[in-house]
Parts: sequence; C-alpha cells; structure tokens
Amino acid sequence: MPSRTPHAREQVLELLKEDHKQVKKHFRDFDKMEPQDDPQACEELVRRTCSELTVHATLEEELFYPAARNALQGKEGEDLIDEAEVEHNSAKQLMAELEGMQPDDPKFKATFTVLGEYVKHHVKEEESEMFEKIERAKIEWEPLLQDMRRRQQELKQENGLVEAAEPEMEEEMHGAGGSRRSGGSSAGSSRGR
Repeated sequence: MPSRTPHAREQVLELLKEDHKQVKKHFRDFDKMEPQDDPQACEELVRRTCSELTVHATLEEELFYPAARNALQGKEGEDLIDEAEVEHNSAKQLMAELEGMQPDDPKFKATFTVLGEYVKHHVKEEESEMFEKIERAKIEWEPLLQDMRRRQQELKQENGLVEAAEPEMEEEMHGAGGSRRSGGSSAGSSRGR
C-alpha cells in the first residue's frame, strides 16, 4: 500500500526525535542539580543519559545513517552523514571520559555539560537538515522501521535500560503483519542478564 511508506517514514523519524527529546530533558534536569548535593542522583542521571546516547548512536550508525547515505545522493548528503558520524565520535570520547569519573571529580559536571552542548548541536542539525532532506528520499521505510525497533530493543537490553522485552513491545514490533519470526520472541534472545 502506498500509504504505508509515509507512515513508516514518520515513525522512523519520530523514534529518533523521541530519543533526542529524552536526552535533552536529561541535560536540562542535570543543569538543576549539583553533584556535591546529591552525587548518587547525578551519577545515575549521567550513566542513564550515556546509556541512552549509546543506544541511539548505535541505532543511527548501524541502520539509519547507511539508509540515509544510500538515499541522499551527492556531496551535500555525504557531508551531512560524515559530520553526524564525527559528532558521534566526539560525544563518545566525552562519554568515555565520564565513565572514568565520579561526581566529586572537579570536571564531572563540566564534561557532562559539554556533552550536552555537543548533543544539542547535533540534534539541531540532524532534525533541521538531515531529517528534512531524508523525508523526500526514496527509502524502504517499512523494513527500516522494523529493523530499528528490533535493534533498539536489543540495545536497550544490552545497556541495562530494560529488563526484558515487554509483551506489548513484542506485539507492537511483530504484530499486525510483522510476524517475520516464528517461534515467539526471538527479539529477546540476548536477554541473559
């Protein structure tokens, strides 16, 4: 059906925008905190934000950016994807630094604040430039959407953001014509612990 493609496209972009919205909220929440007043809450927020950013960046790098790179022909499209990947690498370096820090480290707050500035800049460029261009691109949106949902759930489990695939999520991901797999919930195959 032709109407499925625009719908899937909107869902792909909305999935990414929701991640953007969530981490921007985390950075705003952190701005209101003082690590020395509640180091545990600050550390938990920083760790959760870094885990969510890791999931999001991996999802984009493995699935969304390759689809975008194939669809956005020409130097301008290549440049957008290249810049986004470089921005991801910068964010990963800051997250690696944070991983080795505790809230009482004098540079803990500054490092997380700079990470927030990088992420906000990246989100703004991605949503205002890349997403606008990709909306007009010819992409197989439905398979991309299904792959992104499945991979996002796996990555969330791997990064400790969910215990196991919720039954509603499994059904939403694979129900209504999406039963690509047989034998139940293989999306949770990396459940373990």
